[in-house]
Amino acid sequence: MSRTGGKRPLEFPKSSRVVRSSEFTKALRRGGVAANDCLVVFALPHDVPDADGEPSPDESKTVKCRLGVTIPKKTGNAVVRNRWKRLIREAFRLNQTQLPSGFDYVVRPKKDVTADWKMIEKGFVKLVGRAVRRSQSSADRSSTRS
Repeated sequence: MSRTGGKRPLEFPKSSRVVRSSEFTKALRRGGVAANDCLVVFALPHDVPDADGEPSPDESKTVKCRLGVTIPKKTGNAVVRNRWKRLIREAFRLNQTQLPSGFDYVVRPKKDVTADWKMIEKGFVKLVGRAVRRSQSSADRSSTRS
């Protein structure tokens, strides 16, 4: 909610976040990956089963897409890491209507890059699209092997 009492047109509620460690790990290991000069994006469909072969029971079917942000300590001190998180979340919040639904996205910055809003905003949607395509093509390859 904004200070004026009205709702923001695009929000980033907890239901739109990847929060569990197992969900991060699953996206990083099995998701499609795409990178540019400043970001690396991993995309994984919601319906990908866990190691035991079943989809996660707590995944909400109503959530269009979810974002997880991971910032390594090598990126910088807490101020720098928090700036990265704020900028990535804002790029997601502003562009979530343009992103393919049904995916978990995990985003991290590349090494030795300074957080720059213009670079993040410019490449975010393109990177997500590439990661989704790669995720789908890897799923197609694995289904033909079975």
